[in-house]
Amino acid sequence: PNGNYFIGTESFVVTDENRAEIYTDDTNDYRKIKIQFWYPAQTINGYKKALWLEDGLPVARALSKDMGLPYFVLDHEISIMSNSYVSAPLYNALELYPVIVLSHGWTGFRNLHTDFAEELASLGYIVVGINHTYGSVANAFDDQDVAYINYDALPDRASTPDFIDYANRLVNTYASDVITTLDYLEEINSSSQSRFSGKLDLSKIGLLGHSTGGGGDVAAAITDDRIKVLIGLDAWVEPVASSLIDQGLDIPSLFLRSGQWETGLNNTNLYALIENSAYPSTLYQIDGTTHFDFAMDYMYSPLIKVIGFSGSVNSNYLTSMLKSMITDFFNETLNNHSNS
Repeated sequence: PNGNYFIGTESFVVTDENRAEIYTDDTNDYRKIKIQFWYPAQTINGYKKALWLEDGLPVARALSKDMGLPYFVLDHEISIMSNSYVSAPLYNALELYPVIVLSHGWTGFRNLHTDFAEELASLGYIVVGINHTYGSVANAFDDQDVAYINYDALPDRASTPDFIDYANRLVNTYASDVITTLDYLEEINSSSQSRFSGKLDLSKIGLLGHSTGGGGDVAAAITDDRIKVLIGLDAWVEPVASSLIDQGLDIPSLFLRSGQWETGLNNTNLYALIENSAYPSTLYQIDGTTHFDFAMDYMYSPLIKVIGFSGSVNSNYLTSMLKSMITDFFNETLNNHSNS
């Protein structure tokens, strides 16, 4: 990370008893998600470095299964270290911190965007990554409680006539997870028991989302005025309700599109959303990239380019460029200064 601050990290399980869980058969099940904070730290002395894959083997094995690989192929990932330190104290010299909420895509998980989270935290943001239960490959609440992806939530498009209904339900679930997270942030900001008490600038909330996470972010931002700025990375807005697309965004927004998504059904709603937004909305396309290049898929294996999972652009160069675009946009629109 390029910023001046050390980085701390801490995770929480959040249950929303106002929301029934629609992706299990248990009628008494409430929506439960896991969120991870990355934040500027006062010191890292005496604190343990965090693993990149915080939830460990359940996620690595679920990811291998999702990719059609032998179950053990990605086991090495559980030993990769991040640049963050577990439960390090919050840097206390700043009065308030702007907040970025981060959402992964379908079959993703929060740590696929640790690079962006750590970059922003090193620059003075508090970043909150959501693991969207049953949309992420695995969500490990504890050693005995792991919620694996529910593939029935988004069945195969070609064989499902009402695919868009399923997709809309999933995007709305992601959007509701964002809103649940904002409610939780309000709660801990006013709690004397939290290290973040009184430190979250909830007048400066931005969203950063990939794919389904980006679509959920759009739906959340149109319906919740606590959100002040948005970045979508190949944001999947095709299933967002037409009423919301027609309404458009009234906040600054930046959409980054992969070369792979230059054509396709998503663009109809994406162009309409940009056209209907009251505030100027910017779209950039990055040629030579795939949909998965917006996540840390380069962590899996050098072979991802060989098999076409990743595009032709050098991964280190692309990550550096994306970090610059993301931090510059948030600095200018949310934090009122330029870092470029």
